[in-house]
Amino acid sequence: MDWSQLKKATTLSLPDRLSVDLERLILDGQLAPGDRLPPERELAEQLGVSRVSIREALRELENRGLIDRRPGRGTIVLSPGEQSPMADLIASAVSGVDPEITDIMELRAIVEPPIARITAGRATDRDVEQLRSLVEAMEKDVTKERYAELDRAFHQSIAQYTHNPLLALINTHIAQQIAPSRASRYQTRERRHASSVAHRRIFEAIEARDGALAEEEARAHVVDIAQQIQLAGTEGEEEAK
Repeated sequence: MDWSQLKKATTLSLPDRLSVDLERLILDGQLAPGDRLPPERELAEQLGVSRVSIREALRELENRGLIDRRPGRGTIVLSPGEQSPMADLIASAVSGVDPEITDIMELRAIVEPPIARITAGRATDRDVEQLRSLVEAMEKDVTKERYAELDRAFHQSIAQYTHNPLLALINTHIAQQIAPSRASRYQTRERRHASSVAHRRIFEAIEARDGALAEEEARAHVVDIAQQIQLAGTEGEEEAK
């Protein structure tokens, strides 16, 4: 891991900036569950910051359930909600389900819009900065695979920034069901551009703390995705004839 890629503080405090950047590495999969972070002293030296700033950033990530810190064991990356007593129950409930893509999109239409509304009312400045970074990353020319990772991280972040661990947990465990709607066959360049525009609108509504607009934009985004998937399926059927 090249820790030097973490940026220094901008409008956020240094600990918040560090926690945002570390969180992004976790959200987009560069730091996977089970990975071990360097010791505080080593990480502080590599980043040229104080151990106090590192400690505060790690405390924030620990409070959010993204890392586990124990004496003698070090700092371990977790999946969001991994330590929740409900995690195994929810994971077991969804693991045996094999839904159709239409079922997945119906679930997204029910879950994602109200989550966006809640987040608009609860997101902190550092949460907004994280969402901004993800939106800007998706607006660049990236591969289909990278875009899918950022897409997942963006929607997972919105759920996490409700600051309701149950909503974040549910979103984490249904992500495996949502994954087919982000499959590469649906990720044309035009589709990615349209999604990036929609993500920007959702983000700006959250940044403005406009819950009604955030919900409206999130719903429009899911409806558009469902229509594009249906169109892709119809075109596939025509090609097969």
